[in-house]
Amino acid sequence: MSDCCCNPGVGKRPNTWGDPDYEAYRPGEVRLYGRPAICRPIFTINPDELDKLVESEISNKTIAGTDNKEISQSVRRVLERHIRDGIIGAKGENIMLALFDGSEYCSLPVQLNIKDCCCDGDGSYLNSIGVIYGYAYEGHCYKLPKPQIMFLPAHPKNIVKSEHGCECECGYDPALGYAVWQIDKQKAVIALDIRSDNLKTLVLDENIPGNRSPLAYAQSMSLAPQRYRE
Repeated sequence: MSDCCCNPGVGKRPNTWGDPDYEAYRPGEVRLYGRPAICRPIFTINPDELDKLVESEISNKTIAGTDNKEISQSVRRVLERHIRDGIIGAKGENIMLALFDGSEYCSLPVQLNIKDCCCDGDGSYLNSIGVIYGYAYEGHCYKLPKPQIMFLPAHPKNIVKSEHGCECECGYDPALGYAVWQIDKQKAVIALDIRSDNLKTLVLDENIPGNRSPLAYAQSMSLAPQRYRE
């Protein structure tokens, strides 16, 4: 793969968590290149402004001497926990798949087997989501045959530009929406296999005899009875 910038744009220049750490050589490090998900606070308005809105709403319905400010802050914390734990994102060993059908939120929690990797125990093992297009390992750059959406245990960092000639690391230009993740190869990540097509293509055609995956067939094995040798 060429070191020159040759990859198409995937978005605006991302907001990242500073520059990569290149101070030490890490033999097991894998650098992932892709488009990071946009992160926003749970509430788009300032928490103090939200507290004031709640406080003004309940002020006419509480008795004199009630600490409406404390109540409004409690309401905000309850809402934050509900939205964070029940609707969006990854928490602990779970990710939540959700959609809005126009009137209700439909969600499907997915339990993950990454308990051994959560060393801090505070449910913050997974830190970001990215659409990954390529990676670098042991000084060589590679492209994935198909982009993969991944939940990753690290924050995206800025891509370092060269001072001479080509300006992009492994051909990925930050001005075109790319960032880099530095992750040890032993770390657990989550990759989502997402396909979109009509039902005939994804279900009927793929299950025609001859096109089925080997995993779709039941496997059975009969053993001959054991006989003693004379």
